[in-house]
Amino acid sequence: MDRLSSLLDLFSPKAQQVELISGKQSGLLLPGDSAIGLINDGDGFINQGLGQVNPNQQDRTRIKRGDLIWVTQGSHQQLFSDDDQFQLLCCPLCFGPVRLNPLFDMLPPVVRILQDDPARHALNPVIQLLLQESRQNRCGQETVLNRLAEVLLVHVLRFLMEHQKIEKGVLAGLSDLRLARAITAMHRQPEQRWSVESLAAEAGMSRTAFNQHFRDTVGCPPGEYLSQWRMRLACRMLETNKLSISQIVDQLGYLSETAFFRAFRRQIGVSPGKYRMQATA
Repeated sequence: MDRLSSLLDLFSPKAQQVELISGKQSGLLLPGDSAIGLINDGDGFINQGLGQVNPNQQDRTRIKRGDLIWVTQGSHQQLFSDDDQFQLLCCPLCFGPVRLNPLFDMLPPVVRILQDDPARHALNPVIQLLLQESRQNRCGQETVLNRLAEVLLVHVLRFLMEHQKIEKGVLAGLSDLRLARAITAMHRQPEQRWSVESLAAEAGMSRTAFNQHFRDTVGCPPGEYLSQWRMRLACRMLETNKLSISQIVDQLGYLSETAFFRAFRRQIGVSPGKYRMQATA
């Protein structure tokens, strides 16, 4: 399993209602909690926070023709433009419960890839296909647009990782080939009794150097990340309502159901049974 698929397999992105938005926009709310937008023409800005436009330029993310933006938080959905030629290809994405997805833990509210970034040309083939399909009224158009939007997201994630555009969080960790080996091992085998020493060996680093580098890059110690990942997996398993508690305990490597119940209540705030009832109600 590669370093990115370990996340995308659990939190599979689904694109919905890809559309081309044209003309002046005043307070347009982008749909969904996460959306990728391609500025095909004109310029404008994304406002920081919803509501009244803040005149402070530092509270805005400027966008211009050719830029690609990934709005990762619902509080930054408000788009403004006074340009008659403004045109935005908007691709809303759903990842399931965002609160469970480590990808979003430390992402900035708006990720911006500039049109003149030397490495951005790698995204152009998918972008051109999206634009061409969005301008034609053909059978199967919605399905094609949605699948292309999902492909674009994967290319954007690759771009961010390969060029180390994200400084902190799991995406930053996956951008580091040494840390990526340890993170992917935790993702792939959460039932293993991983220690800092064994994870450092996966990364090919000394225990001390690995522990410090992991903290600095991902934002928490490796043991804490593993615990959080197991809880996220547990929540997803409970939401599907297919596995018993004992099966979940075995798959996540807890020594006993008591240890699992204690860890789950400490991190999630309710018992596994109550969480399952609330999630499946």
